[in-house]
Amino acid sequence: MSDNGEIDYAHRNTVNLVAVIGLLALAIIVIVTLNMLDRQRKTQRCVDSGRRDCFAIETPPVAQGAPRADR
Repeated sequence: MSDNGEIDYAHRNTVNLVAVIGLLALAIIVIVTLNMLDRQRKTQRCVDSGRRDCFAIETPPVAQGAPRADR
């Protein structure tokens, strides 16, 4: 605020923008963390139930006509 009681709207808008960006970043971090915890919980529940196909193992695609390594 200035000496004569006027409000500095440019500074106020800048502070509000920074606050909104900070809250959005915090919300994104919370959502990502909750998704990771949920995925871990589901995987742990799968392992605890005795299943063997709980983890996806990615294999490279085999080109058409290419000889396979297991032959």
